[in-house]
Amino acid sequence: LPCTTMGNPKPSVSWVKGETVVK
Repeated sequence: LPCTTMGNPKPSVSWVKGETVVK
């Protein structure tokens, strides 16, 4: 999981955001 998971309360949302950043 991306480091954004620590900044966001919901890992699901952070995972989507992380994927968007990668793409």
